Amino acid sequence: MNYLKKSKHLWIIPAYGIFYMVAFMLMEQSNVKIHIIHSLADDRIPFCEYFIIPYVMWYFFLIGTVIYFTISCPSKKEYYQYLGTLGAGMTLFLLISFVYPNGQHLRPDLTTAGDSVFLNVVRFLYKIDTPTNIFPSMHVFNATASCIALYQNERCRKNRIFTAAQIVLSISIVLSTMFLKQHSVADVMTALILNILCYQLFYKVIPARQERLAEVFTKKEILTLPNLLSSVRLILAILFLGIFERYGTVQYRPLLVLLVIAAAATDILDGRIARSFNSVSKFGRILDPVADKAMQGVMLAYLVPRYPLAKLVLILFAVKECYMMVTGWKVIMETRTTIEPQWHGKLNTAVTYVVVMILMAGPRLPYSTSNVLIGACAVCMTMSLGMYASQFREILEQQNGSYRKMHGRFSRES
Repeated sequence: MNYLKKSKHLWIIPAYGIFYMVAFMLMEQSNVKIHIIHSLADDRIPFCEYFIIPYVMWYFFLIGTVIYFTISCPSKKEYYQYLGTLGAGMTLFLLISFVYPNGQHLRPDLTTAGDSVFLNVVRFLYKIDTPTNIFPSMHVFNATASCIALYQNERCRKNRIFTAAQIVLSISIVLSTMFLKQHSVADVMTALILNILCYQLFYKVIPARQERLAEVFTKKEILTLPNLLSSVRLILAILFLGIFERYGTVQYRPLLVLLVIAAAATDILDGRIARSFNSVSKFGRILDPVADKAMQGVMLAYLVPRYPLAKLVLILFAVKECYMMVTGWKVIMETRTTIEPQWHGKLNTAVTYVVVMILMAGPRLPYSTSNVLIGACAVCMTMSLGMYASQFREILEQQNGSYRKMHGRFSRES
């Protein structure tokens, strides 16, 4: 019984593993339109069957690394960093596969290529592994994440031979995905970029801000009704994007309209409930705007295929939210100031909901009218960006001014 209590963190692995396999198999069986991933570099990389060796060794490398951090590594911190990295990447992969079904046509015809052991293993691989849902490459991501985790581990790093061997193996695995024509260069590069982001998050940002984050991510902060509604809105955004990307917009337009209405309802309710029942939480202040922006983004993406102007508005939206995320995080971390939603941000959200619902309900509106409505979204978005930028600048200037005054006083006293 004591062993089970001490080892309860280990149940994360089988629980998530079952969830991942079930979700992946469901998406593999879906009959939907596929976005083909291809780059010019793919045509210049030759097929080489000998890379099947490191490709297959990936399974042993991944399982061995998981076992090491589960059983042999005494640091729970490193265990959670490694498992957190794998979980974040694999979950993001599932979301991408759902909202952006993808595949490739890179595999060569091996029917008359020969009868070597290596070619037979590659043929078997092609038979059991479909060339769909490949972006980003989980072979590359998990191998690189395992390599980084082992290199960060002091015990493993002391053994130079082991360190050199696992780095060479990781590089070989990455190369094998391209030389076996299992993945496009785009899959590989995206996986490596995702690794960099996850490394910064789990090995740099979270350890440096652990005390601050511990105040936000608690059961009391997370388990509230407004947060549940915000989570539902986030799920609705994913469903909305997945449905129109996988099945198109014509057949499922009524369902998409219902999803937008439901998302708008949760947006209205969560704020009112939070204020009425005094259940405003620090975690909710993060989750609510994330859900809002996710829904706004997918609604604008829905308009892009039919309305060219919507593409420019979507780019403006991406620029605005990147700025808000980076600068808002800086303000919170440096000043501990809570960024409250402003009227212009709420107006921007409301206008986006109204415009999208009008265009969904009336797809035959004249393009001039549609462009005016989409332009209204752009105007509100630009106004909100400018006013938030002014607010952030004022907060940071006040903080820097207070710091200079305090520093000057200490200098005079010394």
